[in-house]
Amino acid sequence: MDSLYKIGELSRETGATIDTIRFYEDKGLLTPEKRSSSGYRYYNNSAPHILNFIQSAKDLGFTLTEIKELLEIQISKKGKCSLALSKIKEKEADVDNKILELKKIKKALKKVSEKCESSSEESQCHFLELLTGVKHGQ
Repeated sequence: MDSLYKIGELSRETGATIDTIRFYEDKGLLTPEKRSSSGYRYYNNSAPHILNFIQSAKDLGFTLTEIKELLEIQISKKGKCSLALSKIKEKEADVDNKILELKKIKKALKKVSEKCESSSEESQCHFLELLTGVKHGQ
């Protein structure tokens, strides 16, 4: 049992909170090697690497479902690049779509801010009226 981590040791080793480790276990991303008769979780030496993998993938915008798929490619499919590449390309397309949406939002906000900047300080804010769906005085 010396080569196994208790959950608290794994938390200290990786910086992931105990709740996060349990959450990843509940989501099927991390599995303890075994449990003691009193219920303690024991994780093997790959657990810190898996937690680092999860955090790195999250930093790249992958969802937990996508991360689970990537872990399956890494573990059961021997890390085949062709399989990972399709997931990466899907994420790239997702990011491109999000960028387009954010550009639309920025354009709309810029238009509204220009209108606000050109209004007198005492006039009613058209943007706030738009958000509430009510024009001032109604």
